[in-house]
Amino acid sequence: MGRRLREAEPATLVFAGVALLSAAALLYWLSDLTFWRDEWDFLLHRRGFNVETYLDPFVEHLLAPSIGAYQLTVAVFGMESAAPTQVIAVALFITDVVLLFVYLRRRVDGWLALAAVMPILFLGPSWDDLLFPFQMAFFGSIAGGIGALLALEARTRRGDVVATVLLAISLLWSGLGVPFVIMVFVDLALTRDRFRRAFVFVIPTALYAIWYLGWGREATTFISFHNLQTLIGYVADGIASGLSTLIGLAVPRDEMGVSSLDWGRPLLVVALGFGVWRVARVGIREMPARFWAVLAGLLSFWTLTGLNAAVFGQPTSGRYQLVGVVLTVMLAAELLRGVRVRGWVIATVLGASLLATLANLSMLENNARGLAGVAERQRAGLAALELTRDEVDPAFQLTEANSGVDYLGVLDAGSYFSAIDAHGSPAFTPAELAASSEVARSSADGVFAAALDLRLVPVAPSAGSSCGAVPLGGALSTVPIPPTGVVLHSDDARADVRLRRYATTSFPADLGGLRPGDSVELAIPADGSNQPWELGLEGTGTVEVCAR
Repeated sequence: MGRRLREAEPATLVFAGVALLSAAALLYWLSDLTFWRDEWDFLLHRRGFNVETYLDPFVEHLLAPSIGAYQLTVAVFGMESAAPTQVIAVALFITDVVLLFVYLRRRVDGWLALAAVMPILFLGPSWDDLLFPFQMAFFGSIAGGIGALLALEARTRRGDVVATVLLAISLLWSGLGVPFVIMVFVDLALTRDRFRRAFVFVIPTALYAIWYLGWGREATTFISFHNLQTLIGYVADGIASGLSTLIGLAVPRDEMGVSSLDWGRPLLVVALGFGVWRVARVGIREMPARFWAVLAGLLSFWTLTGLNAAVFGQPTSGRYQLVGVVLTVMLAAELLRGVRVRGWVIATVLGASLLATLANLSMLENNARGLAGVAERQRAGLAALELTRDEVDPAFQLTEANSGVDYLGVLDAGSYFSAIDAHGSPAFTPAELAASSEVARSSADGVFAAALDLRLVPVAPSAGSSCGAVPLGGALSTVPIPPTGVVLHSDDARADVRLRRYATTSFPADLGGLRPGDSVELAIPADGSNQPWELGLEGTGTVEVCAR
């Protein structure tokens, strides 16, 4: 081991250090997060050990390994922490970049390979890949695809068999494996022994076709005539956005009003000009087959993505940038294969790469902090849901409106309770909820109010017990609520009525308004929390508040 380290070139050693730094940073940021969005679908609704669990499409993707990873980690480690799936995702991402570095290093100078991958290790615009373990599906497809291309370079029977297996694995992880199948097809089609080696892409393609005919044809797609009409622009913008992302110019600069495409489109023109010049200089016939293969892969990725683009599937979307950047860098390496570069050029490229890395790192860190806040709101909202377990409707769903977090319509109370009974809870304990931030406590109050279906119900005016008059003068008045609720009478008052429980500086639950002559009741069912409720009344006039 020591000898290998001594013999390793400096660029490789620096790359290893930066890759370890990336892994450490990602795991550190992820440690503040919990399960999020699509992950809940796996945790709550893909729990069986049957064929449909693994082979039913998720949107348009076959995600069998991802589903298996979530099932395995939850079965072994429980659901209290998302750390096991986070470790798997980070390991797969680092594997992607290691394989990419190896691929580049076989074609260009080691320092140039390092310069190309450093910004990718901290790709801030793709935070929704790097900071979202669900995206391990993309990482698995990239690893299998690049691994297959590297295995093909051995030009041996064993290498071809390994490439076949890796290509099948790439397809198994997600539909992102399709562009890699296209790459392998073009690569082999341009060689003399294309027929002898055709099994490398035929077998994975046949297996994928079997899955598609049996399960995948039921997938949700967004293919439309509009997408076809705008496809050329979509592909061009996708590649352009990838170029600006790679060199750190996709970082938002809101005060300047500059987008990634403002930088990317001119960069695309320059890149196309250089590419045409380079191909003309080398000669079309002399360009390696792999150049055309990677070009086909890059174009097919953006074409397939554009054809199936939904409203949130814009070419600038962060989750697509990682894939686009990886393929763009591979294509650049094919263009520059064998080119000898002077030292000052390498130094300039490394300097630009370092600046791009720092820009991407800053964006990645900012989004990590934002997601930490989302995770705190999630844990608080889930704690509130659990504390209302004896009263809440099993069909009740957490939504962005009632919790401050978008659960994509997949987290219902009944499924959640079933999952935590089996695997433990990621929610705050009551003590942790009480000690959480105001934003988190406000999210919890929203869930409490929605889960308990707290609302003002009209009742006949009557003389109540333990009544008190609350004069309103425009400022917010706080009124403690007895455990069972209150009855509100308004002779002349016009007021907004709000509610809180754990929050201290706001009243998150809006119950509506009181008008002159109204008499309403607020019934509060008993739940698992002893924290008292408070009303917030804001308006004019006098409200009579009676214990219910």
